[in-house]
Amino acid sequence: MKKKLAAIALSLCLLLSMAGCGGGSSAPAGSDSENGLTKVSMAFCTWTGYAPMFIAQEEGFFKDKGIDMEIQVIEDESTYASLITNGQIQFLATAQDPNIKMFANGANSRYVLTMDKSFGADALVAGADIKTLDDLKGKTVALDKSASSYYFFLKALEDGSTLKEEDINVQDMGDTTEAGVAFMGGQVDAAIMWEPELSEALDEVEGAHTVVTSKDYPDTISDSLVVNTAFAEENPDIVEAVAECWYEAIDYMKENPEKANELMASGFEEVTAEDIANDINGLEFIGREENTALNDESNEENIFAICQEMAAFWMSKGECETDDLTEYFALIKK
Repeated sequence: MKKKLAAIALSLCLLLSMAGCGGGSSAPAGSDSENGLTKVSMAFCTWTGYAPMFIAQEEGFFKDKGIDMEIQVIEDESTYASLITNGQIQFLATAQDPNIKMFANGANSRYVLTMDKSFGADALVAGADIKTLDDLKGKTVALDKSASSYYFFLKALEDGSTLKEEDINVQDMGDTTEAGVAFMGGQVDAAIMWEPELSEALDEVEGAHTVVTSKDYPDTISDSLVVNTAFAEENPDIVEAVAECWYEAIDYMKENPEKANELMASGFEEVTAEDIANDINGLEFIGREENTALNDESNEENIFAICQEMAAFWMSKGECETDDLTEYFALIKK
């Protein structure tokens, strides 16, 4: 259900407004707005994994902690590094490996927490003649190289196949939705896709089945929250409060699932509570206890090791200038 279909005019309007060219009257981050709350902004795209932030907004969790939170839904992820670096937004939620790549290439950001993991919401779907990853030799696979699903695919090849990427005709699509559509249209042999195209393909394409899913590789596709470095240094209490609001929202989801789905859907255009419920089936939301465990280096699957592997991988692909994540984790490694 990740969507990159927002109108260009809306995205431009949002960017102009945040840059101070839209004539808006909102107070700058960190100052007191007219209601006595501290103005803070956050951005993310249309994706259920980030939607608990709308619970925090609608249920007043932010206001209870003195925060006037402005949430911007921005689909153009190519703008994220500039927005977080320049402080035009204070918080950014996006996939973990793009966050790492942005930091490694100079973005002024710091990791705050992990929000969710894909646990079956992403998959490699293929026709009946492709039963294993090795059967992809010489076949055409559609995917979005800018998405986390690319990392998922390459890690699956590395761990579960004798093939290399060059043994396969990898067709880079504009986004993962387009990859799914290409498969359903019979234009490619297989595709990395997510919901709703994932379920649609399995239902509508004869012989379609999943070869491997993110449930098999849960550490490859996750989402994280980062904060502008200068803002974090000047407002550590706000950073802690925003994290607390996330944890409260996850608790609310567990206690009020139907209402939570409605609240999460309300923040996005053309998204229903049913869409949210369907996405949740393939997600694992990461609350307070799970983040505490991830931050414990004595645990084998800790966040530092997971992210270090991502950074090293992308550096080997020429996508990162460094794999040193010391400063990235400065807020949780005090």
